[in-house]
Amino acid sequence: MKVLVVDDDKSARDFAARVLADAGYEVSSVDSGTAAIARMGDGFEIVVTDLDMPGGPNGVAVTEEARRSTAADVLIMTAFPDLSTAIHAVRAGAYDYLVKPFSPDTLRLAVDRCASRRRLSKELERERSLREQLTRAYDELSQMQKVRDLFGQFMTPEVVKFVSEHPDDFRTRGDRRVVTVMFVDVRGFTPYAARVPPEEAVGTLNQYFELLVGAVQDNGGVVNKFLGDGLMAVFGAPQPNPRHARDAVWAAHKARTMLQFLPPETDLQLGFAINTGEVVAGCLGAKNRTEYSVIGSPVNLAARMEKAARPGDILVGPETARLVADEFYVENLPPSLFAGFTEPIALGSVIGPRQTVRSLAS
Repeated sequence: MKVLVVDDDKSARDFAARVLADAGYEVSSVDSGTAAIARMGDGFEIVVTDLDMPGGPNGVAVTEEARRSTAADVLIMTAFPDLSTAIHAVRAGAYDYLVKPFSPDTLRLAVDRCASRRRLSKELERERSLREQLTRAYDELSQMQKVRDLFGQFMTPEVVKFVSEHPDDFRTRGDRRVVTVMFVDVRGFTPYAARVPPEEAVGTLNQYFELLVGAVQDNGGVVNKFLGDGLMAVFGAPQPNPRHARDAVWAAHKARTMLQFLPPETDLQLGFAINTGEVVAGCLGAKNRTEYSVIGSPVNLAARMEKAARPGDILVGPETARLVADEFYVENLPPSLFAGFTEPIALGSVIGPRQTVRSLAS
């Protein structure tokens, strides 16, 4: 810690400087108030100054300048102690004052007290600053969490994870992969919405979406987009999933089964179409509006299949039917032509899990 000793008496000045240097302080000394004021910018933390110095600024003036232009503490030395001297020194901003002559221990203890107070003050200030930083960081994290929670209503966690892992190039990270795509529509919703108040129609549709989203997410799928009174979900992207076809059919089966727990007066059903194949997956759109999605012939076929699904149907494409045959009974349907496809396609209709169907049959 840097200490400046100020005294016009050389012997007193040298004595104080030697005692404090032996105590481990970095000590400088000057012989006048004028010289002391000139060195106030040298970073001293403690100034030990004589009170009475003729021919220039005295100790009070040095104290006032130290308090005005620096953060140093001042100890005043005086050979003429009285109450007015103490009051004058304290009013000027002195931390303490010493009565001459004093012993080395008295000087050292006085400066040590001042140094300890400064160290404690610095520690408290550091802790206060740290608390403020932690508070700001907590507030920022809380705000980020609120944004993330709100953002999560518009983008699935898997997509958020994909974008956060590739923040610089997520728009260009398209790849080819085999996935299973599901389209589902709430059958009968349009006439239902026409005969009930808008608030009731929205509330009912959201009930069906809660059921569908839960079934999709519980089985490892990602809700890609909502399509009016239906939705599109993807299994196997953006995170790989070797069971994508089975999980998609399990999600549809669960949602179809859970319909019995919704209000019966709505008389609404679900129609599912599930298809498996190679797609291009990635973030699609413009710079200021983009979304993670999959494109390709398997997606187009699933969309066409959904139009053909009757209420309660879970229609599956040929590859999906093959991949789930060990877990589900799938009824083969006559080949059908779909717009955009030149050859008839043989679909299947999921009856139910093999174990359940066997139990019912026995």
